[in-house]
Amino acid sequence: MNNVCMSLKACAAVVLSVCLLCSCAEQSSYVIKVGRDVNRTDTLGLESIALKIDTMTFKTDSLYDISIFGVSEDRLFGMTADNIIVILGHDGEVISTSARVGRGPGEFVNLMTCVYDQYRDEILLLDLYNKVIRLDADGNFKEEIRNGEVSVSGYILPIGWNIYAASGISDFNREFSITILDSCFNPVNRIMPLFNDAQRPTEGLTRVEGMDIYNGRVMYKPFGEYTYYVIDSVSYEPYLRLDFGRYAEPAEVRASIDEGQKEKFFQTEYYGICGKYYLLQYLHQEGMCWYYDIYDMTDGHRISHYRYSLEEYESSVDEGFILRFDGHRYGIFPQYIKDNVLYWSRFNEDGTTTLFTIYLK
Repeated sequence: MNNVCMSLKACAAVVLSVCLLCSCAEQSSYVIKVGRDVNRTDTLGLESIALKIDTMTFKTDSLYDISIFGVSEDRLFGMTADNIIVILGHDGEVISTSARVGRGPGEFVNLMTCVYDQYRDEILLLDLYNKVIRLDADGNFKEEIRNGEVSVSGYILPIGWNIYAASGISDFNREFSITILDSCFNPVNRIMPLFNDAQRPTEGLTRVEGMDIYNGRVMYKPFGEYTYYVIDSVSYEPYLRLDFGRYAEPAEVRASIDEGQKEKFFQTEYYGICGKYYLLQYLHQEGMCWYYDIYDMTDGHRISHYRYSLEEYESSVDEGFILRFDGHRYGIFPQYIKDNVLYWSRFNEDGTTTLFTIYLK
């Protein structure tokens, strides 16, 4: 491993110089207009764009509410509501469990990201402000790494074999949005100059900038901005841009702790890209409601628009994207997305967990 780190460090100067030559196009590949006809609501759900929906109840009665965070050819990787890592087979049988809350080796206090690294066939945990933990595919402890770069990283995701992308935290001064790390999590490149002052240290909320893997690529939306970028080790390019029109929330308002400033804008919360579809949850405080939209990115068409208001809340209607299946109506937030497949697990009254695997067209 040290040899790998040394070779990557030796290439750092070359990579940095290449970065200076890279540029991104001004136009995104896709554009979605958000905020039209928001007061109407649709009855269509995810079932309307699903090829098939599979369900499986996990074969365990002692683990509470398992959410999936990764999938391999033969395994499902999950985390319980009380932070126990669970490795399961595709038949729902538990292969292993690992309780890792604490301050010892291989343990975390403030888990920020928990991902399956398909390149190294391992689990990667980021303990915020602290360390990165590596576990093998069975959940066994391999190593942990602490350094100055890890302690200021918000998210860390693999973008290739022994190469990672790290986003930032607004508590710390920086000039670039993304840092590229080697296998020892040392910096070898920095890309994407900051887009706005809300990404810098300010009085107010600490902002941890997230990243996700969609359609096999790492994507990043800068805090306070409305464009998603595909990133690799030396460059970035726009993938999807949201057009909120007059409802677009300025970056400085997004970073403010004054909720009164935010009332008239749409505040994005959950989002996901699954195949050719974009899922978006956003809040309108002035209208006292949440909206749940599903778009076809290829033509910008809004497939579904669900308005969840105070009336639905008081009637105990499930919050989330609508899913109708087997005579039931659910409100769901997909927990993991891989290519065109959504994974959502439901905790049942009898203490079991049922996994819904939704294949989109």
